[in-house]
Amino acid sequence: MSRAASAFFGGLWMVMRAPGLVAGITVLTLAMAAPFGLIVGLQIQESLATQPPIDLGSSEIDGEWWMEFREHASGLAATFTPTIIGFAAPLDNLSSLLDGSPRPLILVIPVAAFGLLWALLWGGLLHRFQAGRRVGLRPFWTAAWRAFPTNVAIGAIAALVNLLLFLTVHAVLFGPVYGALAARTATERDAFFERVLLYVLFGSLIATVSLIADYARVHVACAGLRSARQAVIASARFVRRHALAVLTLYLLTGAVFVTLVAGYGIIEMVGATRVAGWRGVALGQAYIIGRLALRLTFGASEVRLFERAADDADQVQPQI
Repeated sequence: MSRAASAFFGGLWMVMRAPGLVAGITVLTLAMAAPFGLIVGLQIQESLATQPPIDLGSSEIDGEWWMEFREHASGLAATFTPTIIGFAAPLDNLSSLLDGSPRPLILVIPVAAFGLLWALLWGGLLHRFQAGRRVGLRPFWTAAWRAFPTNVAIGAIAALVNLLLFLTVHAVLFGPVYGALAARTATERDAFFERVLLYVLFGSLIATVSLIADYARVHVACAGLRSARQAVIASARFVRRHALAVLTLYLLTGAVFVTLVAGYGIIEMVGATRVAGWRGVALGQAYIIGRLALRLTFGASEVRLFERAADDADQVQPQI
């Protein structure tokens, strides 16, 4: 517990001392999202051009226009749904993940683009966290490009394993298994808790894949491994040997994330129309920045935990 807590707060302090790093990652993320947003925005503007003038002082959305737009939308514009607004977005993402709901195929393009971006960034970021100080742009990008091919391979392996889990384990758990449990359940409350239990079981598998991929990238950056296969094997071994510390760090970060999401939802629900318009946009962007900062904190914490475990291993003396 103390090792994981030390790693977490050490990683948090490292990120707090580097606001420019958080700002830079935020700018890169927005720059990557901008082309996709522009495509959707142009289609929305084209549709609005045929509508009556909009009252700029109104905080309400024309539901009839939105329904008509969704009926004729295609490609990325088809993702312009009510679930993208405010707190509904993270809830929709969580619901889709837990239930394995299919997403529009077009989303493969932005998801792959962001996956490649983070595969590049992690090499430099983990090098920065290992150094524990500012390293400069040239060393940052040198480390990023050096680790990029291996990180891409690690991400592809993790994506493939997750896909197989959804096609097999998820289909069985929430198909015949849940059906059999629900048939024997007397109340809807008991059926709900049984479904939650299955969510936890499946979520633990997804979390395990995510952790192995994370520490595989740490091995690439901190141990100098260049083979994705070797990094994944070494990561799985590390996660197994230090399971308690790895799990505790994951739960600590998860608790902060849940607090962040809950705070976002509470502010939006309590504020109601007072957080509409530019306030709603500002709140949403603040949530995104907080989520990015937490993601960086988790990466820095994993590096510190990895180094702490390596130091402890070096201190172990063979007994005669």
